[in-house]
Amino acid sequence: MKIIIAIAILALIGLTGIIVNNRIIGKKNQIKQAFGSIEIYLKKRFDLIPNLIAMLNKYLAHEKETLLKITELRSTVEKASGANEKIKASNELTHIIGGLNINVENYPDLKADKQFTNIEYELSDIEDQISAARRAYNAAVTSYNNTIEMFPASIIAGIRKDQPGTLLEIPKAEQKEINVNQFLKP
Repeated sequence: MKIIIAIAILALIGLTGIIVNNRIIGKKNQIKQAFGSIEIYLKKRFDLIPNLIAMLNKYLAHEKETLLKITELRSTVEKASGANEKIKASNELTHIIGGLNINVENYPDLKADKQFTNIEYELSDIEDQISAARRAYNAAVTSYNNTIEMFPASIIAGIRKDQPGTLLEIPKAEQKEINVNQFLKP
């Protein structure tokens, strides 16, 4: 009888371990999926930027430095190998593009151009989607971190040597309003 109880307890512990292990794997996959969504939206943004630059070149010939900075950052994000590098460069790009929208106010012909208006709308929409994807990523990371830090999953996570995920955070210095004129100096 004691053998049956011992086998039942071991089976219960083994089953619990398998369930918890699968839950941790599921949470890790949610993080990968959420980051994949961010990369999709960044790709959409990168594909839109050449159209935006071509349109702006018509109107903002003397402000090429800003356009060159946008192109350079786009390239930096594409070449970045790690998630944190991509997010940092992407945040900088978001900052510059946001400031560019403010500067466009000085060009009534540009604002009236239908093609520019469409590109501006698409870019704004993509920025909203990137923001939502970042929130989803952070939610997935938080869920994963909570899972691996709580008992009994913490035991399995310790055995697996799982490490907490890193949340995407925008440093305080980058949360300030950008002065577009600093990019427009000759």
